[in-house]
Amino acid sequence: MEPHVPFVGMANERRRLSLALSAGDPLLLLGPQGSGKTRLIQEALSGERHVLCIAWPPTLHDLLTAIARALMAARHAGFISLAKPGDPEAWLAAQTSMRLKGLLWNAVETSPVPMMLDGVTGAGFPTYRFLQRIYHTPGMALSAASRDAVSLGALARLFWNPAKALSLPPLPERDAEELFESAADRFKLRHLDLDEFREKALESACGNPGQIIEMCRLATRPQYHAGRHIKFSSLRIDAVMKFVR
Repeated sequence: MEPHVPFVGMANERRRLSLALSAGDPLLLLGPQGSGKTRLIQEALSGERHVLCIAWPPTLHDLLTAIARALMAARHAGFISLAKPGDPEAWLAAQTSMRLKGLLWNAVETSPVPMMLDGVTGAGFPTYRFLQRIYHTPGMALSAASRDAVSLGALARLFWNPAKALSLPPLPERDAEELFESAADRFKLRHLDLDEFREKALESACGNPGQIIEMCRLATRPQYHAGRHIKFSSLRIDAVMKFVR
């Protein structure tokens, strides 16, 4: 869900994720693209400044850099005292993966900090071995969000316990309708004929909040308009393409 559209539903899921993050309890958040994982994490982390949230990058070195950057932004005393980065970006550009791994391991072992990896996909074994040590560091709590267990790649070896997993269900009909109306207001669609569009959008989205919002966003574009009517078929095809990339 987009941050500027009100957060709708998932109260129980938000409560469980918030409790896990506050208690330092590892949790695997699962749901298809557009199911609201990132927005749920943002809502659960509201006010939780001690948790590092890392958007999953394409390579291990990028992951190391992202974690280092997050630790510096959080003013993690252990990391800063070890790295002495000076100009952070210039310092990061000069670091090797081996150097960063050592610094990160030492920093979180000295001063553990909860970490959420958002959008995990296709993790390789070098990444697994790096995160395995972090996962098993006393006091650390490593959580992750992914489409499904298969998408975790090698990290499925860490997040194997179904009791430590939270699968996001589709929005109930009432919540989906509320989200549609909020998105219609946010994207200023009230001048259009929304009755048919609302019915088709909600039916095709099947409770997926990201798809509801994406269809409302696309409905602002003139190429999908015929007077006040919204040309749903072409809009729907373009909306679906975003979620199959």
